[in-house]
Amino acid sequence: MRYLLPLLLILYSATVFAQQKVTSKTISPNIAPTNSAKPAVTSCDCKDAVKININKSTKYGETQAPNGFGAVQEITAANKSDKLNFEKEHNTAWYLLTLSLDGEFVFEITPKDSSNDYDFIVYKYTDSNFCTSLLKKQVKPLRSNLSRDDERLKGFTGLTSDAKNEFVGAGIGQAWSKSLQGKKGDKFMLVLDNVYPDGKGHTIKFNYVKQATITGIVIGPDSLPIKAEVLLSDNNGTTVKQIETGKDGKYSFTAGLKEGLEYTLVFSGDKSFIETKTINTAELQKRPEAFTDIRTILPKLKKGEKYKLKSINFVGGTDILLYASHASVEALYHLMKKNKNMVIRIEGHVNGSGTTTDGLSAQELSELRSLRVYDYLVQKGIEKERMEIIGFGDTKMLFPKAKNETEAAVNRRVEINVLSFE
Repeated sequence: MRYLLPLLLILYSATVFAQQKVTSKTISPNIAPTNSAKPAVTSCDCKDAVKININKSTKYGETQAPNGFGAVQEITAANKSDKLNFEKEHNTAWYLLTLSLDGEFVFEITPKDSSNDYDFIVYKYTDSNFCTSLLKKQVKPLRSNLSRDDERLKGFTGLTSDAKNEFVGAGIGQAWSKSLQGKKGDKFMLVLDNVYPDGKGHTIKFNYVKQATITGIVIGPDSLPIKAEVLLSDNNGTTVKQIETGKDGKYSFTAGLKEGLEYTLVFSGDKSFIETKTINTAELQKRPEAFTDIRTILPKLKKGEKYKLKSINFVGGTDILLYASHASVEALYHLMKKNKNMVIRIEGHVNGSGTTTDGLSAQELSELRSLRVYDYLVQKGIEKERMEIIGFGDTKMLFPKAKNETEAAVNRRVEINVLSFE
């Protein structure tokens, strides 16, 4: 009986779980809703491109859906093997970008509907004759990406520091192309093309990147070094870097980090629980060595021990995991995959005793948060028999009278109780 889900959850999830799935699709918790009652505009023609000045962490959208190629079909491929250009424009959006800073330049395109397939091309903008020159095929792209490689990316594409290719052709390929170097005042023309009709809009996040060196050591409670896996993820839950420490527990790597954003370091060992640390690139402006000599202590796995799964956050009043929390849940998956006999109980908690906008009680919401992590692990291949779930409502808040959002977020947590280990 120990491994059966509580009867309440079986009955409750039958009526709510389908709704829960739909909610996960339609809410994008890492993208703030637009302040405008109307979506941001798009233009289907080069000459009317939307102008955007790129400062740190600039965002445009959510936009209206691009509809057609406008008055002029400005881009067509030279031949079927042309991986620099669209075969033709389908539903395009044109943006004229002006850099406000020197440095490495990246962007991330997020479709409102993940089934939409957004391709993109970037050109260096020269002068007012650019659109005419483009139509005459006198302008060559600096970057392009005509492919999407993984459905789990939910349509995400763009430029990133870690990509190796400047151009990615149609068919199976990488979803990201290599970043650009630019100077203050440089102008670029970005054109997006959604190949499917009746599509939806998109959001674009622009940023500058700094190369940062991250070093440290992983040890156990006895101060002895531990060989561990180190995973760096961004605030979308995307893995930026994944390495292993040496036998001495030390690690060192360089990564391109977007300015002013938070990243999560996740540490896990074969016989240890998970530890996470949050870093913010703003710290580099104060101390260039901010991410060096990071000392991490991993707790040993013990039967009957309860561990907090740090960096697991939910949208307030819901069971929806923030994208940034996926790295910690993914690390838990790898931990259970390595330890085949590990059995856990997933314990959910909430902040406050009021009902949610959906009419859920604190108890029901805490159970659904446990169920969310359980479902994630099941979908990854962890056997159901190795997990139990329970919700504690608001009965075990770490901050019974939370004074700020930080304390409230800590209350909205999931803890892992190790029932069996070996």
